[in-house]
Amino acid sequence: MNELINNGAIYKLIEEELKQLPGEESHIEMIPFRLQSSLSLTKDVTPRLSAVLCLLYQNHDDIHIVLMERQNYGGTHSGQISFPGGKKENEDSTLIDTALRETEEEIGIERHKVNLLGKLTNVYIPVSNFLVEPYVGWIEAPNQFNLSEREVKTVFNIKFSELLNPLSKTKKNVITHKGHTLKNVPCFYIEERIIWGATSLMLNELKHLLERFKT
Repeated sequence: MNELINNGAIYKLIEEELKQLPGEESHIEMIPFRLQSSLSLTKDVTPRLSAVLCLLYQNHDDIHIVLMERQNYGGTHSGQISFPGGKKENEDSTLIDTALRETEEEIGIERHKVNLLGKLTNVYIPVSNFLVEPYVGWIEAPNQFNLSEREVKTVFNIKFSELLNPLSKTKKNVITHKGHTLKNVPCFYIEERIIWGATSLMLNELKHLLERFKT
């Protein structure tokens, strides 16, 4: 992996691997109780369309993934760790526009600075009725982020090496926005943060892609 990063090959390899996604098999590891696919779960409902952007950038000998912690606002995803993104608005021609617009609004990365590499598998979130389309983009290492104080509590990054560490994938008790405790939830525990739910599904699919570079 380090050799690929140092000679710049990782960028193109990720772009190529995104054309052959592991799909929902990688999601099941993080939601073992889900017996239906996202597609079948939306069969009898009209989901709200949304999009997120998984931003990657190189810093020295590792690749970083940008994540953010949402403000506590009392909603379903209050206080959770996520990628920048949100629901599709009338002004958005496509869900790519949604992902880029929300990223600019929430963390200040301008859309013209993002090189889109592809997308991950869609994720349906029953609790909020969102069908999320996750895109993957590459940026130059940012000097700083300009956060929306109303929506974003903090922004941080995790490294590829941390995501690939087998010890990062674990199970933790999680407290929901309503104060309920969910026990033994599959998650990533990185930088003393619990990353669970839809974001962990997307990260696990990315992890599966990166593991191909070891072979």
